[in-house]
Amino acid sequence: MPYRLEVTQGDWPAAELGKGVEGILAESTVLTLATAGHELGPHANLAFFAYDDDLVLYFVSERATRHSLHLTEDARAAATVFLPPPAFGEQLRGVQLAGSAGEAWGRQAEAALAAYRARFPSFGQDPEVRDRLLEGRGAAALYRFQVDELTAVDEPQFGRRNYLRATVLR
Repeated sequence: MPYRLEVTQGDWPAAELGKGVEGILAESTVLTLATAGHELGPHANLAFFAYDDDLVLYFVSERATRHSLHLTEDARAAATVFLPPPAFGEQLRGVQLAGSAGEAWGRQAEAALAAYRARFPSFGQDPEVRDRLLEGRGAAALYRFQVDELTAVDEPQFGRRNYLRATVLR
């Protein structure tokens, strides 16, 4: 993992926290993305996501959606990825992410498409669709969410109600 975590809350080795976060990301394919805009107000949406070894998450969305319009106005974003608990209030596993997001262009678009296709092999097989995404043409776009800080809870691994917070260093 090229990124490093600096644990700012909790007593857990950063490398173990990173493995735990990556485990949660690997077990889920959907995130909840939170954005806000001056005219449209706060908004949350669901999106399929992929991620790379630098803790950058990627998703595909229509440019006309509320969250995409928000991101053109303000790149700040937050997201959650979690796994359903086996019983109410037990064995919680999830991560809250904060950072910045926006449309991916150039090399970032290539990285986004590569990560997305690695996770969802059937995505973008049509050469015209792939070219439209890489060239920024069409209604849909590739988006990049760079995580700057996170809070993780993984009760089976880190203990009950042990919320660990970290800053992402690159």
